[in-house]
Amino acid sequence: MYFRGIWLTVIYSVFCIVAGAQTPAKREMADAVDKMAVLLKERYVSAEKGSAIATQLQADWKAGRFAAAKSWKEFAELTTQSLQHFSHDGHLYVRNDPMRCQELLAVDKTTLPSAAGDIPGEDPFFYSPVAADHNYGFERVSISGDNVGYLHLTEINISRKSLATLYAAMAFVANTRALVIDLRNNGGGGSDTGAVFESYFLPPKTPLLTFTSRTGEHTSDSTVAWLKEPHYEHPVFILINHKTASAAEAFTFALQKMKRATVIGEASAGAANMNVWLPVNKDIFISVSEMAPVWHDTTDSWEQRGVQPDCAAKTEAEIDACIHAKIGRPQFRPVH
Repeated sequence: MYFRGIWLTVIYSVFCIVAGAQTPAKREMADAVDKMAVLLKERYVSAEKGSAIATQLQADWKAGRFAAAKSWKEFAELTTQSLQHFSHDGHLYVRNDPMRCQELLAVDKTTLPSAAGDIPGEDPFFYSPVAADHNYGFERVSISGDNVGYLHLTEINISRKSLATLYAAMAFVANTRALVIDLRNNGGGGSDTGAVFESYFLPPKTPLLTFTSRTGEHTSDSTVAWLKEPHYEHPVFILINHKTASAAEAFTFALQKMKRATVIGEASAGAANMNVWLPVNKDIFISVSEMAPVWHDTTDSWEQRGVQPDCAAKTEAEIDACIHAKIGRPQFRPVH
């Protein structure tokens, strides 16, 4: 992600390098482990599993498995290895990101609107300057000579501020005869305005996922009824690989379930749970799974197994062949 303006980028880079290079004291690391254990016990989607993960994390600390850490970055990597080895949960990780930690801590403390008029508690993933500077994940939109659209997303970042970018991207490819949505290496993200992206391809109020919290509370998702932009009616192809995760998988899973898209590539990461970023201290934050999704009225999920492609492909030629089989000649090759 990139901050607005070169000077901010430089300052951020230097700040992260210096902060990440500092050797944390043993007491600081112990406090961080204890704080993460509390958060896991209080917030993890399964209370029983969260408690077990927390206990294992503290046991690994006592066994000296994080003692080799010479920086918060190394500490984050070692604790992530411990958490994921025990939990097999791709949404459970620790990151060394002082700037993000500052934003998360600020959200926790915010009680009044800022001078810019932002809403208190807005998620920095969606509303910090980083999101805009990264163009909300919309890296490339193009149309081939044979009128096939190509949309490359590096993350899923749909919010009130990014809707105009989504509208513009979809308007650009509106008249194509087919659309390729490239979600390879897309680690996910989310939407705070509902399933707007899916709504371009599915009827309004189409039930999608049901999310269950640790207390058994259910939250259901569906396509929105308020989208006024034209729906896309032509064939859709979604490219995925083993690094396609989280919200990118959810989008793919939904369109595949509704038989609205042909999924091409490799099985995705299998990171289905809805996660939240929680600050541990000024240097690291932990991602904790808070809700588990299933397809509405079923128990079907892609957690730990991934979304399976309709047409297996690894090379560009194999991708071409999968698309060719559906829309005929001439072939389309995604641009990189």
